[in-house]
Amino acid sequence: MRNLSTFLSVIILISLLSGCKDHEFDNVVSQTGLALSPLQEVPQKNSPATGTATVDYDLGTRMLTFTLTWNNLTGIPTGSHIHGKAARGSNAGILYDFTAMLPKTTSGTFTHSVQVDGNMLKQEDLLNGLYYFNIHTAANPGGEIRGQIEFYDQPFMVVKMGLPVEGSQEVPPRVTPATGSVDVIYNKNTKLLSYFITWRDLTGNPVGSHIHGTAPRGVNAGVQHDFTALLPAATSGAVSNSVLVDGVKIKETELLNGLYYFNIHTPTYPGGEIRGQIEF
Repeated sequence: MRNLSTFLSVIILISLLSGCKDHEFDNVVSQTGLALSPLQEVPQKNSPATGTATVDYDLGTRMLTFTLTWNNLTGIPTGSHIHGKAARGSNAGILYDFTAMLPKTTSGTFTHSVQVDGNMLKQEDLLNGLYYFNIHTAANPGGEIRGQIEFYDQPFMVVKMGLPVEGSQEVPPRVTPATGSVDVIYNKNTKLLSYFITWRDLTGNPVGSHIHGTAPRGVNAGVQHDFTALLPAATSGAVSNSVLVDGVKIKETELLNGLYYFNIHTPTYPGGEIRGQIEF
């Protein structure tokens, strides 16, 4: 009987320890290295500033903990907030103000926690990537660097970073010094495709930028999403934006099967100078 009691005690202890481990790891979603950038601002800002964010969200306590780092702001921060709800490429109002706590330095770091109370901050919107950090300065009162709060390791998120955008993917292939890359994030809940596309050394300023489809590699297709108006008039640059996968212009099955592509057009190459197939 004593051996049975000892055995049961060991089983209970193991269960308790396992429960603690599950709470520690399974109940927390985290993301490191989220970019804070002038290029994510809407409209984009001309600033040397850079930054990153690390975010941890406890599903049990509903506490969001974040660490922000920033460098080379044009002046000391005059405002710092969580804004929402808005996807990449759109703006929204202030939901949480931590201006008073942020160090008033052009470069610095800051760690803080806030309750996701279901009122101002809502768990569903947070996990769906609809909030963003924004640091404001006197030179850029609307925001100098912005970073979307995105948790990639979730079952409804499909993510691919650093897809190449290049002349060799054009049909026919282009001989150009231009290169580029694109990060794509598709949320099956919101049906939003978010993207951050960068390019450099185009032969001229962009005259068009689109998502085309449906077509696999080696085949051309028509325009399904036009974001030309967002592009800076520059041979090197970047754009952060989102588009609804509406089932009409852009369809989920075709998207996940790699049948859409980005294309940037220039005067030298009106049919497209660099192309990048969206492949998860």
